[in-house]
Amino acid sequence: MDNLNIASAILLGLMGAGHCLAMCGGIISSLSITSVDGQTQKNWRYIVVYQIGRIGSYSLFGATAGWMGLQVNQLMPIPILKILSGLLLIAMALYVSRQWLGLSHLEKLGKILWKLISPLSRTLLPVTSTRKAFLLGSVWGWLPCGLVYTALGYAIALGNSINSSLFMLFFGIGTLPATLLAASASLKLKSFLNNALVRNTTALVFLLMGVYTLYQVFTRVPMQH
Repeated sequence: MDNLNIASAILLGLMGAGHCLAMCGGIISSLSITSVDGQTQKNWRYIVVYQIGRIGSYSLFGATAGWMGLQVNQLMPIPILKILSGLLLIAMALYVSRQWLGLSHLEKLGKILWKLISPLSRTLLPVTSTRKAFLLGSVWGWLPCGLVYTALGYAIALGNSINSSLFMLFFGIGTLPATLLAASASLKLKSFLNNALVRNTTALVFLLMGVYTLYQVFTRVPMQH
């Protein structure tokens, strides 16, 4: 996978920090504190292991998406999946800027699957071991999230299981600053990320990434005469 795709994956995760906090901040905050002899303390071990499970599930999604993308690319005369990934990035820009909330419908579709999986998470709470923390992260990787779906749309267009898996790995790494900070400074960080200027700047970055993706497609696809 080239450096541009690595940078895109990390940037997508970083710039989607506000959405990450909205979706996962609560569970991470609950992991950050454990009761010991009536006193509370932060448990970073559980948080780190939870993150490993979450990002591991993203990588698995990427490998599966890459395999599917390869099959589709072999059947299509044009890079339809690359076009889809560009459109998803633009949709994410509109979603983050709150100009159009169409991705929420995509999340609603994911909730159907989440209803089947979420009962597993309840059996892992409260988290009392690193095993439970890892499994909880693996389960929560399936949480319906427009940001993850956008990243998957980009990953599937790579049409290669290894590259797509790596893309989702780096995307997950990009989400780490927000989700790790959620454990100690979630309220302040949420307030900052919900600032209109920050949201619109994030949206602009997503928009530019989407437009550039489409530009790459249409400048490389031979014109039909």
